[in-house]
Amino acid sequence: MPNLLIIGAGGIAHRHVENLRRIENLRIVGVCDLSAERAEKLARKADTRAFSDTQTALDATRPDYAAILTPRHVREPLIELCIAHALPFFVEKPPCDRLSVGRRIQQKINGSGLLHSVGFMHRWNESLNAVLSELKNERLSLIIIRFVAPFATAPVFAQYPDPYLVERSGGLVGDQGIHYVDIARYIAHSEVESIHATGRNQTLERSGRVTTNDAVCWTLAMRNGVLVNHSHTWCGADWDCQIDLVTDQSRICIGMFHNAAQGVLRGKDFRYEGKVDEFELEHRGFLRALELQDTTMVRSSFTDALESFRVAGEINRILYGHTDELDAL
Repeated sequence: MPNLLIIGAGGIAHRHVENLRRIENLRIVGVCDLSAERAEKLARKADTRAFSDTQTALDATRPDYAAILTPRHVREPLIELCIAHALPFFVEKPPCDRLSVGRRIQQKINGSGLLHSVGFMHRWNESLNAVLSELKNERLSLIIIRFVAPFATAPVFAQYPDPYLVERSGGLVGDQGIHYVDIARYIAHSEVESIHATGRNQTLERSGRVTTNDAVCWTLAMRNGVLVNHSHTWCGADWDCQIDLVTDQSRICIGMFHNAAQGVLRGKDFRYEGKVDEFELEHRGFLRALELQDTTMVRSSFTDALESFRVAGEINRILYGHTDELDAL
């Protein structure tokens, strides 16, 4: 039975624990966070021990792997610690806070050969992958993505200040939009050739606590000819994300948050409903790769994730004229 140490006990860690607890034959042996209060809260949910020092947690729990769920700007020393202990790790997205830091981490990981994965969970979406399997012999023309959230209409500054600050999280693009940069690359099986982007502040006024646009659109031209159109707003009433795929034979819409798809597949009505949360599938996939020591089973390596980070940074550079994410000094 694999033993897992969770490092970082913020909001996203709770979503991971909810899904990790559904996995049989997995033991969460500890939760570590600089905040003892946060660590204790998540440890109670995970029915495990709480720690406030990572080295102490490693010595006490002897895990088989770690899940690094901290803010992006503190991940480098934790990844270095995993490398020093030859400890496989899963790390939340994005892989880093700056491209220069990411390249440094990339070199260390590649030099170690350590099994790892970056948490772009949409690559494991059950409905999306069922659709991609159906479309594998068709010519993909368009990827159309629409993302809606209420971060502007019902702001959560007090609980989560970072998403509103480009310099802390990459703003709307770096905090959430990067998922859809990444999934576009995954779906198209191609890299980005050119980018066009525009943004507005429709609801939130720019201030010391809001440096991000709250509505953004971007278009990616992929090297293989596929075009990606993405519309992303925080000015909605609720949460939704839909991805439309248009091929020479079919037209399918995937509801990413509902794990369901419908459309016309080669002239016939098509419907699919997934059963398993993508977070759970992501962790099951990494556990299988760990069991077999097979890096080919990892869908998002650090090197791959770093390219999605770079593209998201380029979108931010277009939107704001400069972004610290691409600071390579």
